[in-house]
Amino acid sequence: MTRDNFRTLIHTPAELATEYVAWAERIKADPGIQFGVQAIDKYVIPMRPGELVSIIARPGHGKTSLLAYFAREHAKRIIAAGNAEREAVVYVTWEQSAEELEAFFQADGQHSISDIAWGHADMETIKRQAMKRASVPIWIIGHGIGRAGIRVPRMTPDAILAAIETMEEDFHVKPVLMLFDYMQLIPVANIQDRVQRVTEVPIRVKELALRIGCPALVGVQASRDVDRRQEKIPGLADAQWASSIEQTSDKVFGLWRPIITEEAGGTLSIEGTPGMHTIDEQLLIVRMLKQRGERGRKTWAMYFHPAYLKLAELERIRRP
Repeated sequence: MTRDNFRTLIHTPAELATEYVAWAERIKADPGIQFGVQAIDKYVIPMRPGELVSIIARPGHGKTSLLAYFAREHAKRIIAAGNAEREAVVYVTWEQSAEELEAFFQADGQHSISDIAWGHADMETIKRQAMKRASVPIWIIGHGIGRAGIRVPRMTPDAILAAIETMEEDFHVKPVLMLFDYMQLIPVANIQDRVQRVTEVPIRVKELALRIGCPALVGVQASRDVDRRQEKIPGLADAQWASSIEQTSDKVFGLWRPIITEEAGGTLSIEGTPGMHTIDEQLLIVRMLKQRGERGRKTWAMYFHPAYLKLAELERIRRP
């Protein structure tokens, strides 16, 4: 590490005057990254470079599916802007193989992720979809079944940074959105204690977001305490093993799919949402728990189809 490297951390008053104006101009010109649903985007400040956004949920309640939704929706925006050759969404996974995660992005209404898992999807359809997918700028960093047996580095935050730098150098593609699945699985070199590691990880991911210059969305496992409540939406204190997730994140959202924990066909009332909600496969409760610099608590009952990565306002989908 040279003296010049440390100099980049110092911002003089004169430099800040210029950097601040340039930062404000970039925000003015760039709409940022949104949910793409008017009911939510009305209250949530768009995600900006350097932000850490955490999505807390119990297993099976939509963390991975919602991250995949963000990846695919923003990839569409990159294509629409004509930037697919130089910009990309980067999805980093510890939980699944690259091929298994790819199934989320291949599902487009012709077959579901479950169809592929069961081996029921038509192979000719899969091949056609794979050809189309090759032009969609979603890059995956993770282990691949097709590369089993090849020696690879452990996926620490430092290794992820090196992989992204390699991606930029070899392919001239810059990440504009990073997704991490999920927080508690991210290893840190030389730290074995789980609580210490999870305490350190949000700080490392936030540093990555700042260094690379794009938002980072991270899935976070919620503790089992959530399962014992009547309203099973995770809160800020439910991020398993570490309060630093709450402290470091710029925005935090809690997810609950009532179909996982309640009886299908029943109804429930959710604090902060109007009326009663029918419990079915597509009902997703989203609660904003924190938003830096703005009011941070708002709840939405949404229509979410995990297999096809579709998110919409519940009223619009179910309106007679």
